[in-house]
Amino acid sequence: MKHPVILFVLALFLGNFYAKAQCIDPLSICPTCPCPDLLYKPICGCDGNTYRNLCYFERAGGNRTPGSTYIDGTCSGFELDVFPLIVAEDQNLTITFAQAFEKSATFMLVDVWGKIYIQRTLPAQKLFEFQLLELPMLSRGPYIALIYNSEGKYKYVKFLKL
Repeated sequence: MKHPVILFVLALFLGNFYAKAQCIDPLSICPTCPCPDLLYKPICGCDGNTYRNLCYFERAGGNRTPGSTYIDGTCSGFELDVFPLIVAEDQNLTITFAQAFEKSATFMLVDVWGKIYIQRTLPAQKLFEFQLLELPMLSRGPYIALIYNSEGKYKYVKFLKL
């Protein structure tokens, strides 16, 4: 009796794995290919990962067939993007927050020891982008950009200020 159940579960697992494997072409993966469009326009790939934009999805081996291999928007419905992840003194740091539903959220910037440098409430928008104007006042080192909402969802991204 146990063997048919095990075979059924194995077939479900392999079927799901095969379907996800089919959506990404391993021969098309090109991590060094340039993406001239750096804007954050999230794409949810068929593999369940959120990509920065369509170019980054294609670089990971995805193809341009909309609907069948990707959809516009985030996979989780709640994403945080920080760009660039290594930022020099004279560069701008852009923080973008994307969510499926318009809910207010709180942004925090902390160092690796937990000291809070910035805390602000963000407006209830599906896509909100801002520049971190306080960057020149921060000392060199690693930081964590953190966003959380009233539902308890949170995302964080680590970046380095040179």
